[in-house]
Amino acid sequence: MWDKKNRWSLVIFAVIVLLLVGSIVFFWMKANNEVRSIMEDQYQNQQLILTQYISSSLEELLNERVLLLEVTAKNEQGIPDDNFVSDFETIYRAAEIYYVLEFIDANGTVISGYPSANVPYGYNLYENDNEWAFEHVRKSGEVHISEPAMTMEGIFGSFVWVPVFENGTFRGTIFGIVSDENIIRQFDTASNSSNTVYLLNSKGEVIYDQSGMYGKGTSYFDHISGDEPERLDMVRAQINGMEGNGKYPDTVSNGHGQDILVSYSPVTWYNKNWSLGILSPGNEVDKIIVSVYVKLFTVTGLSVLFILFLSSQVYFILLNWNRSLEQEVEKKTHELQRSNESLVSANLKLQELDRLKTEFLSMVSHELKTPLTAMKTSSEFLLEEKCDYDTRKQLLALINRNVDRQARMVDDLLDVSRIESNRMRFEMESVDLHEVLDHSLENIRRLSEDKDIEIRADIAESLAHVRADRDKLVQVFVNLLNNAIKFTPGGGEITVSAQEVSQDEEVSQDVEISVRDNGIGIDAENLERVFDKFYQIDSTSTRKAGGCGLGLSITKGLVEGMGGSIRVESEPGKGSTFIFTLAKDRL
Repeated sequence: MWDKKNRWSLVIFAVIVLLLVGSIVFFWMKANNEVRSIMEDQYQNQQLILTQYISSSLEELLNERVLLLEVTAKNEQGIPDDNFVSDFETIYRAAEIYYVLEFIDANGTVISGYPSANVPYGYNLYENDNEWAFEHVRKSGEVHISEPAMTMEGIFGSFVWVPVFENGTFRGTIFGIVSDENIIRQFDTASNSSNTVYLLNSKGEVIYDQSGMYGKGTSYFDHISGDEPERLDMVRAQINGMEGNGKYPDTVSNGHGQDILVSYSPVTWYNKNWSLGILSPGNEVDKIIVSVYVKLFTVTGLSVLFILFLSSQVYFILLNWNRSLEQEVEKKTHELQRSNESLVSANLKLQELDRLKTEFLSMVSHELKTPLTAMKTSSEFLLEEKCDYDTRKQLLALINRNVDRQARMVDDLLDVSRIESNRMRFEMESVDLHEVLDHSLENIRRLSEDKDIEIRADIAESLAHVRADRDKLVQVFVNLLNNAIKFTPGGGEITVSAQEVSQDEEVSQDVEISVRDNGIGIDAENLERVFDKFYQIDSTSTRKAGGCGLGLSITKGLVEGMGGSIRVESEPGKGSTFIFTLAKDRL
């Protein structure tokens, strides 16, 4: 009797235990699926932000590098005697994406280029049936980017064609080969080694594949089987210029049924519309929550043991583990939030850079259009028969000034490029400040006289010489004096002074030079940014003061390149003082 009752009690107990274990496993699996789904969504959103960052950076890089060729092609002084070779060298070293830069004359023949070892001198496009793109830019007068292809040298890349016109006559094209490897290596393309990057054109052809699984120039559709509709839909969305996330089963790389996560974003480069994608294995999400899995498995095992042997203690043990899990989840959640905040912050910075780029392009177009308008108007007057000699002389002088103005803008852009790439050369020597200042004042004398501004020099005759590059120091003085004249009203005053300074009371080590004006001054909000590249306090097309915001940036680069430092002090309505220091000559 007692044995029968005991057997039934054991059976009932076993059933209860199995039901409890089954319930725990069921709810654990359900919770696990929900957590994984949330983690996967957050992971893909982060990957999309990373993809957008890379694609926008790639787009900005490509467009800026082609813009350098456009600026070179539109040289108002015509084709240089060296057929752009010196310009090509500067752009090649600064851009870091070109395999070769060439100049092709109007007959379709390669006559110059850089680097010389990569230039096929004498190669004629017409003789080799490669003239289509050349004829296209001749007729359209616009930049054209050819589809990526394999060159004779075995380089896979895109071809950039920039037309060169002189006085309305087609003189040839500037031609550049952009290597796909040179493009991608500019960026840290993945947040970890498991990610792979690929790049498609608007036809679905592979331009770049980090994994090496797909050949360059092959159709991506050829690598997709008919039973992968999710993957086909994603590729169609990419070639249509869309962005987003997706996933598809891994049937190629022994993925054992796991999903491949995809994030993609468009890249617009002149007439080309590409799409950049980042592939991530689905187990990346599993790695993020693996620590949680360990805790859950541990809790499950301990729960079973405690239910069977120490049921009275299960409640307290589960409570302690639950607290540990909450802390772990909270910690991981905070880490994910910080990561999201960092990516959002990076996105905001990119938007700010895009806004500044737009303002800069608007400003540069204004600075280019203004002298062009003046030259066009003057040239139209010169064509009039009733235009007398004095008027012609004035108009020709006006045209000459505006040509100089545009040449200075190009020189400033090249100076900024040299400074940022650390390729600006300095010839350091002992320099007499009086001599340099006199030369600088002579350069800006007409500007100061036009506004009736008095420039006073307060430099002691016994002041020590400084160690500097003579020509660069003249450029620093001219830039600072031009800036002071620009923002000082007529009848104002500018003072240039210098003194020896030192942290050691007994031995003077540096010479401090100040350029002070009594102009409009700079408010505190803009004071810290006056040395930023392309920065204008008033960047609208209607601003009173011209320029493209490079003068003070170049000045800072030159002073620091000569081993000095520069700062500004200002108060609105009372003027500004630019102060820079240079090392005193010891000889």
